[in-house]
Amino acid sequence: MGNKETTVYAASPDKLINNVTSQKKVPFAVVEAYKSIRTNLIAILEKEHKKIFTVSSPNASEGKSTTSINTAISLSQLNKKVILVDTDAHRPSIHNKLKLNNEKGLMTIISGDSTFEESVIKYNPFLDVLTVGPIPQNATEAFSTPAFDALLADIREKYDYVILDAPPVNLLSDALVIGQKSDGMVLIIRAGITTHESLHKALSSAEVLDINILGVILNGSEYGTKRYYKKYYNSYNGKYKY
Repeated sequence: MGNKETTVYAASPDKLINNVTSQKKVPFAVVEAYKSIRTNLIAILEKEHKKIFTVSSPNASEGKSTTSINTAISLSQLNKKVILVDTDAHRPSIHNKLKLNNEKGLMTIISGDSTFEESVIKYNPFLDVLTVGPIPQNATEAFSTPAFDALLADIREKYDYVILDAPPVNLLSDALVIGQKSDGMVLIIRAGITTHESLHKALSSAEVLDINILGVILNGSEYGTKRYYKKYYNSYNGKYKY
């Protein structure tokens, strides 16, 4: 990670920019926030010739999975081939949020009980979703298997962008294992929920394992709160600021 700066983007954790599962109109500001995140992510990924990134958060309830979904949908609206993979094998939520069948998925592919073609769900013409599937007892170990590595190599060839929705960094080791296997990680924090200490711990853990932090998305921010986080970033060894 070196002296690379981490950029903080603002978004809303409460709305899905998704007219398939909800007929409610999404506020214009929310849609524009994700378009801004999309633009910046594409710039970073293309500059570094990357396409697979992990989305995580320091702790639970910070808007991680909703942000993963909205980012995937937003990227697919550019007619790019995108796949969203639920790698949170302890508290998966992608299938519930998108109302998808979860009988087969990531875990059944890794175990050899299903193929990728049998498990992947086409959500829209440019977005595919791979739910987590039935969770085995050894879910954590699954991410260190050759089968998971082979799946990542396969989808890297098939898609323009691959989003891995991972569990929180500070709660489970899975996120760091997954982060090491991707091209970078986006951390989701939430105003009024994420503490400086928990964010510091997550960033430090990623740095120790040389995980590339692509950026930080601040959910539910107000101007004063944003300034508060800016002060913190500027004091964190000069590495993370916006």
